[in-house]
Amino acid sequence: MVANVNDTEKKILDAAKKIFELSGYNGARMQHIADEAGISKASLHYYFRSKENLFERIFHETMEEFMKVLSTWEDDTYKWELKLREFVVEFFNFLRTNSLLFILRELNRNPDLMNDRPKKKKIGFMSYFKNLQEKGLIQNFDLSLMYVFLHSLCSYPLINKIIFKRILMMDDARFDSFLEEYPNHVADFLILFIKQSKTKK
Repeated sequence: MVANVNDTEKKILDAAKKIFELSGYNGARMQHIADEAGISKASLHYYFRSKENLFERIFHETMEEFMKVLSTWEDDTYKWELKLREFVVEFFNFLRTNSLLFILRELNRNPDLMNDRPKKKKIGFMSYFKNLQEKGLIQNFDLSLMYVFLHSLCSYPLINKIIFKRILMMDDARFDSFLEEYPNHVADFLILFIKQSKTKK
């Protein structure tokens, strides 16, 4: 998870990530984190003086992982169809291996967490596709709608895993197999949506 840390610190960070994702900042307790890491509470406080310090480390490292996914749009050396597919796959895999609910819940609890992050001007989804529209490479359409489509299609099956498994009558193995191919189907749908979109008047 984290480079340049000793074994004990890594155990703490792994345990803290698990507890914070499960219980959120308000529900997490230092004792729970110490128990999960298999160390004493005193040892935990030796490495991280407070729950606030530990949470800040976990949250910002998780956000850094998310920012790496978003950096997909900074490279414009290949076709937008391939770039979109790459982003969908990487974004979906991020959501599967990290807790989207953790990020959303904590931002809703404290919106200032975004303000605490260093502001770096990067090319994102909106500016990338707006540039394609201005060059006439794709039709003009509502990019905000497209952005919501993308995030909703990627996140909803993961947020509602229990409901979907029951409705689709799938066990864990079948649902996991379904999710392996799912991001490519999402990419196909979004690419088709863009190519068939009418010019916005």
